[in-house]
Amino acid sequence: TSGSPITYTSATPAVATIVAGKIHIVGVGTSVITATSNSTNLQQTLTVTRAPLTITANDQTRPYGSNNSPLTANFTGLVNGETSAVLTTQPTLTTVANNRSRVGTYPISVNGAAAANYTITYVAGTLTVAQVPLTVTVNNASKNYGAATPFLSASYSGFQNGDTPGNFTTQPTFSTAPVTAAAGTYPITASGIVAPNY
Repeated sequence: TSGSPITYTSATPAVATIVAGKIHIVGVGTSVITATSNSTNLQQTLTVTRAPLTITANDQTRPYGSNNSPLTANFTGLVNGETSAVLTTQPTLTTVANNRSRVGTYPISVNGAAAANYTITYVAGTLTVAQVPLTVTVNNASKNYGAATPFLSASYSGFQNGDTPGNFTTQPTFSTAPVTAAAGTYPITASGIVAPNY
């Protein structure tokens, strides 16, 4: 009858409920929604599909020789004000890099999350292990006029993971005044070190 109130019911409250005469989506699935006015019923099937959710591992950078920071992720696609707490299983984030890993980039993998109302896609991140500073201090040396140049050496500050000069790809080259130089004070310089982690 025209003007008669219409009431709605949901056959599956786990999928949808009726709140103040409006359909309120609760979860994924199907529910038959019935509109009733007097003795007249009209039914429609409501299908609620999973929403897409992307979980992206956050990129990180840390110095060589340091421990990894806790791995984290970003969530894109959460709806209805939900947070990552809605996941029934939180994602697992892993990387092969550890505090002894050499300078370079390493993947951060993410997987294993579960959420009843979402279809989950994963995006890997990158952990970058960066070079650290190494200070090379040339040691003083002395010799008599006309004598051969003594062994020249240096001291090092900043080594990580028990590294030594033996880990250099190229050892330093030292230079100073020639053997024939007159008595006096001359600088000793070091150059040419190749050390990928420093």
